[in-house]
Amino acid sequence: MAVDLGKAKKILSQAFLDNNSDLNEDDAAALVVKSELQIKALRTEMEADEKLAAAIQIAKDLTSGYKNAIKYEESKIQYLLEKIEEIRASTPGSM
Repeated sequence: MAVDLGKAKKILSQAFLDNNSDLNEDDAAALVVKSELQIKALRTEMEADEKLAAAIQIAKDLTSGYKNAIKYEESKIQYLLEKIEEIRASTPGSM
């Protein structure tokens, strides 16, 4: 993972930056492990969140009709463009 210190500083609170500006390597490593464990716990919690899962499913259900309609229209365009090419190819003197 590439380190983008500027991006990290924009996300982190000023208090965190101030409190951790003079860390030694061991303390920094310990905080990394703590943060990694927190990320794992948050991801597990997010996966177990039934309200979130239901909301995601609702969003999928609501968008599926639009996505299917878009695919249908895109398929029509592909078909019609191919038909135009066929017509041009079979018409003498076209192009």
